[in-house]
Amino acid sequence: EAVGFVTGRAGNFLRSIEEQWKTLMFFCEVDGSSGRRNKTYEKLAIFGSVRGRRGAELLVLSAVETKVPGYFSSIKEDVMDRDRGKDETGTWGTDTTTFQDDELSYALGKQGGTRKKLERSSGAIVQYVGHVA
Repeated sequence: EAVGFVTGRAGNFLRSIEEQWKTLMFFCEVDGSSGRRNKTYEKLAIFGSVRGRRGAELLVLSAVETKVPGYFSSIKEDVMDRDRGKDETGTWGTDTTTFQDDELSYALGKQGGTRKKLERSSGAIVQYVGHVA
């Protein structure tokens, strides 16, 4: 269910994420089996810079969380630790905070405007996955 949502019509959603974060993404098989309809999840390969991969990953996770509420909380620690220190300076990392309902709408702003302003002014990737920023 979430795979189709993330892919979008004719792959448009994935392509727009690739363009935004300068990445290459595709669903792949990792165990040699075929027939994705039997699986409970799909692996998404994301290629690009550390920053691009994380931005694309968080955008995809935000979409998945919309279709499968609670999914992110089950994988959060793996996601947050995945690329820690893997940039040129060894300082790359991801921090999170959890919002209440009223805080989330304020932090998003009209059409995500506040989120985009925070991203521009801080130079950080700011994405909301459910109630987690």
